[in-house]
Amino acid sequence: MNTHGVLLLLAMAPGVAQPPAGPPSGPPAQEAANDPWQRGRALIDAGDVEGGLLLWTDARDSLTAAGAHDPRIGTQFIEAVAEHGLGRLTEAATEMFYWGMSAQGPFGEEIRDEILAEGRRTFALTDSEVADYWIGAGRENPEALALAIKMFWIERDPTPTTPVNERLVEHWQRILHARRNYVYNHSSPYRTDDRGIYYVKYGTPDRIIKGHLGINSAERRSAGISDEDWARFDRQPQYEIWRYAKPDERDFYYYLFGNVEGVGRFQLVEGLHRLLPSNARVYKHNDVRFQYYLERFYYVDLARIGGPYGLRLAELERLWGGSRAPSEGFLEAASQQFIEDDRWLAREPRPPAASEMDDAPRSALSAQAARVLAGDEPRILLLAVSSPIWRPRIEKGALGDSLVLAPFVARHTVVVRDRGMNEMARAGMVPVDGQDDISTVVLRHPDAIGHLSVTAEHRVEDEGADEGDADIGVLPGQRHYVVGSPLRRGETEFEVSDLIVGLAPRPELSLDGVPVPLLPATRFWRNDLMRVYFEIYQPSAVPEGETGEFDVRISIQRLTGPVLPDQPIEGRAVITVTLESTAPEGEHFFGLDLRNERPGNLRLVLEIVDKATGATRTRVTPIHLLAN
Repeated sequence: MNTHGVLLLLAMAPGVAQPPAGPPSGPPAQEAANDPWQRGRALIDAGDVEGGLLLWTDARDSLTAAGAHDPRIGTQFIEAVAEHGLGRLTEAATEMFYWGMSAQGPFGEEIRDEILAEGRRTFALTDSEVADYWIGAGRENPEALALAIKMFWIERDPTPTTPVNERLVEHWQRILHARRNYVYNHSSPYRTDDRGIYYVKYGTPDRIIKGHLGINSAERRSAGISDEDWARFDRQPQYEIWRYAKPDERDFYYYLFGNVEGVGRFQLVEGLHRLLPSNARVYKHNDVRFQYYLERFYYVDLARIGGPYGLRLAELERLWGGSRAPSEGFLEAASQQFIEDDRWLAREPRPPAASEMDDAPRSALSAQAARVLAGDEPRILLLAVSSPIWRPRIEKGALGDSLVLAPFVARHTVVVRDRGMNEMARAGMVPVDGQDDISTVVLRHPDAIGHLSVTAEHRVEDEGADEGDADIGVLPGQRHYVVGSPLRRGETEFEVSDLIVGLAPRPELSLDGVPVPLLPATRFWRNDLMRVYFEIYQPSAVPEGETGEFDVRISIQRLTGPVLPDQPIEGRAVITVTLESTAPEGEHFFGLDLRNERPGNLRLVLEIVDKATGATRTRVTPIHLLAN
């Protein structure tokens, strides 16, 4: 959306006040008058929200012309739009957020602090190792952190070919809901207590139970607990349990929040043992530590949500159900087992974040982006193959027992961005031999290109619909690539293309228009024979037709965690061979048997050494091996 469109939309909105004609007097006021963020903030705080947004929209142009960006404006623009329900401005809010994170420094201290704060708000949605890396890097290089934030949200846009990032808008709506509802303290990056973190990450739980844990009067009488002991040890901590369904499983994740040791800060806790007062672990009543009485009766409340808490209550009722009090040894064993179970559950892998937008129907898209050379000219080769989702066959008005691929029309688009993650161009990819579900394009590769998004859109047709109303929706799919520097053919050193991986084409499938001998894929079954393709470009000084010898090593690296920048590359070699390659460029491919590999996320690593000069090139591509 262009600036004039945003200005016109805001100016026509009812109740929009124009910014003051001139700055107020006095040194502090003069400083605020020269800072468009402060001026817009003052208008919003005074109740003129749209006036403040209009001022910021206007200020963006002047700041950009001066080669500057203000992340405070970007984040607080989208915050104001979400907080005040200005749905018609979500397109402008997305654009302003991206602009604010475009990393045109140098930045003053307040702006550096805002980038770090936004980094914490964003990377709280990721693996903790990723969050720690980027927050640490951001302290030294806020510009790099700002670009990482921008890339994070661009790559999670459910509709990458439209101007609105619905997932980013939802993120801010969740933050504002959390700030209104989960504020026993402000310990999280969102200025909420720990519940706010999980609401922003996962949305509304499918079930919540809450209240105060305690021993009621009937329970006290049955256990013979005096009023004095009850007052000393039963501190009646506040608690909440949030339950979320596990994806693709008939099971749940549970999150327990409460007051640490019964009186401390309200926060996420590992288990019930964190809510018990320490003195209850040493004081005994009827030769039984008081903590066991608390556990027995507290689990009555927690068991209302079922799951592991219901099972534990059943175990405790079995232990306490005899005519005599159970021995301390049995109670201690049960208590320790519960603690170990809680610690095991806390280590269970959890999704970094979740949204209904993540679960929306998607097209299956496999794409490859590889740097190549055409003569001496650097190029980027893009390949894409896709299909919409399968659906049940309808037979005589009822669901059949088989799946069919709905008729569809596919369109693949590439969005090109510079190293500041600003869009440079977008283009449709070219279908191969009339098969619009397979397409390719070759782009020139100037230094400025830093990021590519390949998108697939499938217009699915409903055979049973009336003519003129046959489309039942457009299913999006997308892949993203960070692009390295353009390849250069040297006078004395060779160069290697990026890896392209996929499957050998089936005999019945014509791929005459595909520039490499494979069907692109990055997800494989263990029984698939993967094809690995690359090109070797010999130095310009080598005469055409002359051959050179190269040592080639292909390795597989198992990924046990997130991939971070500058992470060492190690792996188990699966192919080691010396091959000859003809100048000026040679095309090479190998078949790779995956049957001995364990399913999961892997990286394929290619290392090539020129035997004549000792020069080395390394190329890496991620793949995923599915369980059969």
